[in-house]
Amino acid sequence: MKLKYSVLLVTLIATTASLFAQKTYRQIYSDPSEVQSGYLGLHYFGVDAGFNNLSGASILSVGAETLYPITDKLKAEGLFLYSLFSLEKTSFPFLFNAGAEFTLSSKTKSTNVPVLLAFSYERNYLEGKDINTYTTVKLPGDITSELNVRGGLYLRNSAFEYEENFTFYEVTNIFHKGIYAGLGYTRKLFMHIQDSDGYTFAYARNFRPFVDVLVLPTSVDVTSGGNTQKVEETLGWRAGMTWQLNPMTQKQNFDRKIGFFGNLLYRIEFGQRPLEGFYVTTSLAWTIKKFK
Repeated sequence: MKLKYSVLLVTLIATTASLFAQKTYRQIYSDPSEVQSGYLGLHYFGVDAGFNNLSGASILSVGAETLYPITDKLKAEGLFLYSLFSLEKTSFPFLFNAGAEFTLSSKTKSTNVPVLLAFSYERNYLEGKDINTYTTVKLPGDITSELNVRGGLYLRNSAFEYEENFTFYEVTNIFHKGIYAGLGYTRKLFMHIQDSDGYTFAYARNFRPFVDVLVLPTSVDVTSGGNTQKVEETLGWRAGMTWQLNPMTQKQNFDRKIGFFGNLLYRIEFGQRPLEGFYVTTSLAWTIKKFK
């Protein structure tokens, strides 16, 4: 009888331990050169606003962004956003960048990589709290870091309202035209991961922060009460990043389809634009094509 209860107790403990055993993960392949670092994305929700020129703010912009590898070191980049809704109307409100970046140095090293396994969001309306839950695991992997020099053409057209010493001038138009030049940094990884149940999946990221000087000679004639004056400014700056989620093809993902949100491209930049002061540009895009 005692032996029977002992067997039942051992079986119960073993079953409970099995049910609550933590799933484990291991990296079985790592090669950052597999990353599809080039892309063509369609922006479907963009915002662009200068804090000293809210009349020219774009509340909803759409457009496209691309990064196209010409050689291993040289890439062409472009961004176009058209404002569907601005606080003040103007003729063809848009933002356009076209340029290139060149890799000065590249280094690959092995390190522990935080791998995002799951993410969830919920809103507690009773307590007024947002709850974000992340599930991550750290695995050894290779990461390639690249230092880049970058530059190109910068154009932007929007409405403009000028204020000086509590005098507000009539809304007019402002056109930024010039160049940007600076440094960029690329951090990319590609891994195959297998869990303790034998399920294998791919994990990849492409993260590109940058900082630029903006040389945008800008001159606007502003009018108030019949009096007109010219305001001018030339220099600005910006810092930002683009984050490409899942920079890999369906084939690289074991022929599993990558869903809409799996092809997310996120862009944010902030800085100072001539005559507009501090500004922020941010947008979400859907990657429709990837290049290596």
